[in-house]
Amino acid sequence: MALRTRIIDEYIARAIESGVDTVLALGAGLDARPYRLALPPGLLWIEADYPHVIDYKESVLRQETPRCRLERVGIDLADTGARRALLDRVDDRSAGILVLTEGVIPYLENGQVASLAEALRAMRHARFWIVDYLSARAVEFRRRGRVRRAMQNAPFKFAPGDWFAFFRRHGWGLEDIRYYLDEAARHSRPMPLPLPARLLVSLSRFWAGEQRREAFRTFGGYALLVPL
Repeated sequence: MALRTRIIDEYIARAIESGVDTVLALGAGLDARPYRLALPPGLLWIEADYPHVIDYKESVLRQETPRCRLERVGIDLADTGARRALLDRVDDRSAGILVLTEGVIPYLENGQVASLAEALRAMRHARFWIVDYLSARAVEFRRRGRVRRAMQNAPFKFAPGDWFAFFRRHGWGLEDIRYYLDEAARHSRPMPLPLPARLLVSLSRFWAGEQRREAFRTFGGYALLVPL
């Protein structure tokens, strides 16, 4: 979670430096970045999530002051008509939009992600999209019996095969990608693995081939996409 937060924070700063004037957080949950980050006061930050999530969040943060122009929208994002109306409203108000879907995409079916990608690509002023990345091998691992049973209340559904090709087909290209293990090394913050797993990772340097090591290094992270 710490690595994921750092990656996204840096992507947001990069987008704002490039001229983005609106952040659209779809499935915003309990994210508090508008209160925590050093943001331009004129930046428009729009959070969209289920009405009960928005109501709870507003009740908890009522006494706090955001560092930018913050708006919240209660919406079921699976309602394509309501989602289209929201995207149109945001598009009309903005000159450059960063879309953030932190922790959202893995829980959607392939068709739902395709629909969302195409809807975002249709926005005239969408410039960036921050998206969860999970390799095909990591998706396969999560579908194994023990892992699947442990995650049965929150299963990952998105399984596009070639992740990069999937988004290209729906109008989005890769601007940048940050892998968790690379970020862990960059920030001297090792992944909190159990001791047996740490030993296995250390020993794998001696027996695992280069292709296997590369697959492990790139199992997951976050990507910054741009419209094609």
